[in-house]
Parts: sequence; structure tokens; C-alpha cells
Amino acid sequence: QAVQPNILVKGGDWRPEEIVGADIVQASGGMVRSLRFVEGISSTAIIKKMRES
Repeated sequence: QAVQPNILVKGGDWRPEEIVGADIVQASGGMVRSLRFVEGISSTAIIKKMRES
């Protein structure tokens, strides 16, 4: 709760009501969005690749 972003965004595999912290962001007037999922594009996979290189 110390950090209060205006926007919280997750991938399309998350429903807004499942996003951790959504209630805090919305309570302070911020927006919570779930973007369209794009097959083959994954921040988790990008981070894994960076760690392995």
C-alpha cells in the first residue's frame, strides 16, 4: 500500500478481479486493465531467457 500506482496492467490470462492489488489501485482512483493475450509473448519467458544468458 506504500506504492499507489495510477494504472495496474496484467496479461489477458488474468481477469481484473483476480489481479492482486486491484482493490488498492481502484480505491485510490486508479485503473486496472487486462490486456489481450498474445500467444508466444510472455514477460515470464523474456525474464527466464535473460537469466539464462
